[in-house]
Amino acid sequence: MGRSRDFATIALAAMAVFGVVRCIEHTPPAVTPGEAPAPTEGLRVAANKMTLTVVYDNNRYAPDSRTDWGFACLIERGQTALLFDTGGDPGILISNMSHLGLDSVHIDHIVLSHIHGDHTGGLNSVLNGESNPLVWLPASFPATFKDRLRSSTEVREIAEPTRVADGMFSTGELGSAIVEQSLVLESDLGLVLVTGCAHPGIVDIASRVRELNSGELYLLLGGFHLGGKSRAELQHIAHQLKELGVKKLAPCHCTGSEAMQFLAGEWGDDFVTCGVGRVIEVPL
Repeated sequence: MGRSRDFATIALAAMAVFGVVRCIEHTPPAVTPGEAPAPTEGLRVAANKMTLTVVYDNNRYAPDSRTDWGFACLIERGQTALLFDTGGDPGILISNMSHLGLDSVHIDHIVLSHIHGDHTGGLNSVLNGESNPLVWLPASFPATFKDRLRSSTEVREIAEPTRVADGMFSTGELGSAIVEQSLVLESDLGLVLVTGCAHPGIVDIASRVRELNSGELYLLLGGFHLGGKSRAELQHIAHQLKELGVKKLAPCHCTGSEAMQFLAGEWGDDFVTCGVGRVIEVPL
């Protein structure tokens, strides 16, 4: 893994070094309206790439995918499959995964960004008795929520930056009014930051990731929570993200249509249109 180091040292010394990531946007196989692609055997596994698939969002990318307010992204890296957030509706989550040829039974980890139902509502569809993924959630989640989960699977509470799996790390809890964790993905070529809603502020989250490591932020994907921001505010946010060295943006969910249009103009060819069914491959 070249320059990469184990992020577990953050928990011990509050410091780690990530690599930099280069992504290849990938359009799903063409499908005939009304038809779903043939299911694959398990999940996509390749030693030389990491695959991110948006499986729940209120924006559509793949034909015939079902949209709904919320967010979920499946990350496959080597032999590990991690679901970041679960959307709001169990049926829609499973429907979209099936349509994309993905099987929830192979998920090893679930990381929940924050307590809102549009990010946790689909959880029961994955904890269906066929699989037993480890659930990682902010320590500040209500005790009743955590107790219900523990009756069906193992739960890990996160407060500080934490290694979840090989090359996959939590930022730890950020924010105050709405506490949230984001996911950082490591490779020899860079960092991918995946956010649920970015309630603590997309710039603050990105800044925190840079404080914790010396790697570059290559791709930001997920909800940026920019709806209702003025053009001046958006310009300031874009300027800050560029100062942080963010190369590519793939905003969706709660980012807001006006904000996405503005960011698309700012990032040009490095803006990645996102929604349900968007697949991004990151070489390792």
